[in-house]
Amino acid sequence: AEERKASFFAAEVHTLYKRELTADDTVRVTLQLIDHDEKRLHYYLEIRHAVEGWVSASSENLSLHVDTATRKVVPFPADIAANLAVMKASHARLP
Repeated sequence: AEERKASFFAAEVHTLYKRELTADDTVRVTLQLIDHDEKRLHYYLEIRHAVEGWVSASSENLSLHVDTATRKVVPFPADIAANLAVMKASHARLP
């Protein structure tokens, strides 16, 4: 964020469009952290129709943690790395 002078850059995105949504559809988006290291996040997203439950699209992504001043990939701060470890352990139990 701005106070930390850091952001995420998309390194790789693989998207699969399965079924069309309309502007009036309500959706539910889920994110599952698959893996991470000191500088990268590997995660999976799904967009589902909120009422009927079918998957409209899915996306597997690799994002890089970047120092916005230098535009270089840098390690996560300790507090974020700790939160990611907890998230990964929790998400490892998901299908």
